[in-house]
Amino acid sequence: MPLTTPYTLVPTPPRRRALDALATRLPRVGLDGVLADLDRAAEPCDVPGRAAGRGFTWAPEDRDDTSWTPQGLACLRSGDVVLVAWYARRRLGVATRGSRLTVVDRRDPEQPRYGHVLLTTPRRLPGAPTLGRVGVHAGGIAVVGDLLYVADTLGGVRVFRLADVVAVPRRRLDAALPWRGAGTRTLGRRLTGGYTALGHDHVLPELMRLRAGVRAGLRRLRWSFLSVGELDGRPCLVAGEYGRKGSTPRLAVYALDPRTGLPAVDPDGRCRPVEVHEDQPPRMQGAAVAGSTWYLTASTGEGNPGDLHVGTPGHLRRHRGVLPTGPEDVDWARPGEELWCQTEWPGRRWVFPIDVRRWPGPPGADEADGGADAAGAGHAHPAGSAGGG
Repeated sequence: MPLTTPYTLVPTPPRRRALDALATRLPRVGLDGVLADLDRAAEPCDVPGRAAGRGFTWAPEDRDDTSWTPQGLACLRSGDVVLVAWYARRRLGVATRGSRLTVVDRRDPEQPRYGHVLLTTPRRLPGAPTLGRVGVHAGGIAVVGDLLYVADTLGGVRVFRLADVVAVPRRRLDAALPWRGAGTRTLGRRLTGGYTALGHDHVLPELMRLRAGVRAGLRRLRWSFLSVGELDGRPCLVAGEYGRKGSTPRLAVYALDPRTGLPAVDPDGRCRPVEVHEDQPPRMQGAAVAGSTWYLTASTGEGNPGDLHVGTPGHLRRHRGVLPTGPEDVDWARPGEELWCQTEWPGRRWVFPIDVRRWPGPPGADEADGGADAAGAGHAHPAGSAGGG
């Protein structure tokens, strides 16, 4: 295989010293610390769509917010904890707020609670560590052990460690300075002491990156979404790209090193896929795999219900319009049985389960209502030819 392909990932050294330095200034609380300090209540609700089970929607200030958009999703602890990634919309002349992670505790499905964690990069200024924004679309996330993967559209993958969440104590002075918005407009170390995090009480600093390889003449993979699963008994990381109608989106599969939870590296220190599937359905937003069966979500425009594709790449059954409008990333709560998904449009943001046992793949005749058909004539490259150049 060529040294650099559109699918090559190059790991950067972990920034453990920078993270440890930050933890001397801000208390490291980890994921459990966030779960113990959730400050918002989600609303249980029925969700439109034949494939959607009963789920929840956000509090009105998040459900209707046009400045933040939900994208990636991951399930922990058999779905009792759900993580959702959001990106901040860019505004002309205004620095982006980057991306954030929402931690949802749904151990009581009728009283889910949640809180936001700002994703950051550790930076060093003379005298003390500080924080920077993570300006990515965060279209997909995945969790392996304590590692959180976040898709970076053209950059590859950002890697975080959930144990590295730190708390950002608020100062009493903020309440006396209402024009400062209680620290909601600044990020990093204050000249007057302490830290601000754009109004967030917790931040998660980046551990490392898996940088996408770049070479002239190659059609770069767009890292639109991610998932973790088992493909034919092998733990793997799946990456996929969104593409409009008429394009030829791709899926790539990377073997995971069971010792580290990171994609396995070749002797030259690079990560390369074990499979690449080209010519997949347009407008893919998420993918999950269990055994040899794949489940893909696809959007069809605001206001239109989404599709669920089931089968194997290149031999998929399309269940038309069975998802709510704007479906995004998916992840397993119970592999092979229950997926969780979410939608993105303001005012129509739902997080919900999908019982995949109700939605078979091919072969099979079209449903009586025309709700399913064959889709995808894609083809796969084995590991030895994944780059194609």
